[in-house]
Amino acid sequence: MHEKFACLPGAPARTLITATAGETVVAVSAELDRRSTDRLREVLAEETALGPPALIVDASGLTFCSVSGLEVLIDAARAAALAGVAFFVVAAQRAVLRPLRVLELDRELRVVERLADALEASAAAPTLAAEVG
Repeated sequence: MHEKFACLPGAPARTLITATAGETVVAVSAELDRRSTDRLREVLAEETALGPPALIVDASGLTFCSVSGLEVLIDAARAAALAGVAFFVVAAQRAVLRPLRVLELDRELRVVERLADALEASAAAPTLAAEVG
């Protein structure tokens, strides 16, 4: 397991990345606005490129999520799908759920209320397998 902590430049938003053999969790806290979305986009792209079985964005620590933040989540979910990586968003607070529901993005994203729910779902998610030789 490796952990890496990064402060998003120019904004109070922070990320904490925890990776195991089964999943990578990117926890985002504080305010996710235009000033901090570029860094989050980079982090999610880097983690997707590593090809974990599941990538979980834990947004339960967000107090604000802008439209540009939602765009990052949608783009990351699409990139993960193309890479064969299961993608989940943890969100139970109004700051994230309300815009997701109003814009009907919760239909495109797999949103769960608790990190434990995402971990359970990621363990049950189909994985890619290839026969060699």
